[in-house]
Amino acid sequence: MSSSPTVTVNGCTVVGAFQPASAKYPQALDIFHGIPFASAQRFSPAVAMPLDGQAPGLVIDASRPAPSQPFPMAPHATAEDPLSLNIVRPSFSASASAFVAAGDGDDGIGGDDGDVLTAAIAAAGGAARRDLPVVIYVHGGAFNFGFPAERDLASFVAWGRNQVLVVSISYRLGALGFLAGSTEATPKGVNLNLGLRDQRVAVEWVRQWIGEFGGDVDDITLWGSSAGAHSVGHHMLNPSPLPFRKAILESGSPTARSILSPSHPRSVAQLNELGMYANNQPLASLPIDDLIQSSFTVYAMHHTAVTWPFQPVIDGPGGAVPDLPLNLWRDLISSGRAKELSIITGFCSHEGTSFAPQHASTSAEFRSFFQKLIPSFSADDLDALELLYPDPLIDPDSPYRQPPGIGGPQKRPYGAQFRRIHEAYGHYAYICPILHTAHTLSRAGARVYVYEYAALSSPFKAASHSDQPPAVTHDLNVLEFTPGLVAVAKEMNHRWVSFCSSPSGKLDPRDEDERWPEFQSPLGDDSGSSAVPGAGAGKLLVFGEGNDEAAGGRNQGTPVKARTLTERELEQCRFWWDRMELSQGMGERGAATAWLRA
Repeated sequence: MSSSPTVTVNGCTVVGAFQPASAKYPQALDIFHGIPFASAQRFSPAVAMPLDGQAPGLVIDASRPAPSQPFPMAPHATAEDPLSLNIVRPSFSASASAFVAAGDGDDGIGGDDGDVLTAAIAAAGGAARRDLPVVIYVHGGAFNFGFPAERDLASFVAWGRNQVLVVSISYRLGALGFLAGSTEATPKGVNLNLGLRDQRVAVEWVRQWIGEFGGDVDDITLWGSSAGAHSVGHHMLNPSPLPFRKAILESGSPTARSILSPSHPRSVAQLNELGMYANNQPLASLPIDDLIQSSFTVYAMHHTAVTWPFQPVIDGPGGAVPDLPLNLWRDLISSGRAKELSIITGFCSHEGTSFAPQHASTSAEFRSFFQKLIPSFSADDLDALELLYPDPLIDPDSPYRQPPGIGGPQKRPYGAQFRRIHEAYGHYAYICPILHTAHTLSRAGARVYVYEYAALSSPFKAASHSDQPPAVTHDLNVLEFTPGLVAVAKEMNHRWVSFCSSPSGKLDPRDEDERWPEFQSPLGDDSGSSAVPGAGAGKLLVFGEGNDEAAGGRNQGTPVKARTLTERELEQCRFWWDRMELSQGMGERGAATAWLRA
């Protein structure tokens, strides 16, 4: 135990694990697994477990992974209580000689890069400190799956040329965290959005105690991917702000997909289905395995239509999502808080491939998919949608014909409408809401950086939803034999870490490895007037264009390049932005009283 990192607070000792430097992890690390931060009684708000409230003399063994929150088909142990978090930091005890600086560049760092990294680590010394920038990671998984260690955050820290401390947090999932409404089987007055509330408790715990682990409580970046990014967006819009000014939202936003009222017919029907599959037994006392199985059955029923159950809902004044996100955007801009924010946000080129029905063949199926997804869509909306995404069976110039390059017919019998649906769904659910966030914040004076991840992977030979994590974390366990993707990882990891370690979130334009044009919206302001675009209007960075190594190819592509949003993309955004309120609250037109749009 003598080499194990320890933190002692008021007689409570947390014992972590030391991970030595290696070719795959070029910095030695201190890792603390499964530190309990709150108790979580079923369907009740989490209660914080401060370190100074632990029993005197208690030793918390944080040297090995702890159970995560329950979710279907979890590959490891799970437990309802407590909620826990993990901490990864550069080792405080290792000397500079313990770090690796390879010279041949084969593992993604060497030569000048290795010298810079070694010098930075040596300068840090081994003394205790409280100045490491803090990154709080919120995992994804459609609010029904996932766990804090879903991506290799140790690799993210180890490859950073600047030093950061990362905390990954757990929160309740599925019916445990996002049960909405009340039926005969559910507890009366059940708390809504418990999973989002858990996240807020975790952030407050971090703010109170992370200084004991070496973190700077005044320099926090909130980082989420997919559902985690949706969560970060909701916290960003909440009128009771959490203590962060920097955020990373990967493939998600507060307006992504749908966020309905607890009384929306879909929410009510799904809760009734849960009660039915639980044999109308009280959910509060149902054995956890039975509850998870019943909730997964309901989830599976709605998976193909992408009308997932157990999602955040609008929970009213004082809640985690107190109003329609479009109205909360208005309030955020009016408050002036947006000017203080810096964000990275972006998307994968083909966000919808994993969700679209692969065998849809007719235009009627195309219309039916979106009618079920957005019940408030009118016939006129569907007609406009069909014009925006021309039918490949009718229009010889349609860009949605199924090419060999994206899920080609030579391997699978994809339906004629597959690409058309997955492109339209990707724009509706992810890309256009993400660009709405970038547009709105950049107009309000925030610092915004936008990216596109374009490297192709299996099985669709596409840049699909959530393909980017190994590149962001520089995970050589995944990328070891893909040199082009290692080059992409170097570019992404450096920028993400530099953003998190910069007090203001501003990247250094003089540094070639950090150069990233701040996003300026090319669209109009909230009055509908035309914008006079600046030189950087619509600029974003594309990572991995032309790379197909993860799809079985040998093309290394271009690690990073700049591009400008096209008129076609702006047209698609205008269509979806004009209809965002149909996926919020009760799905009623005119419910969003004011919002920024082009």
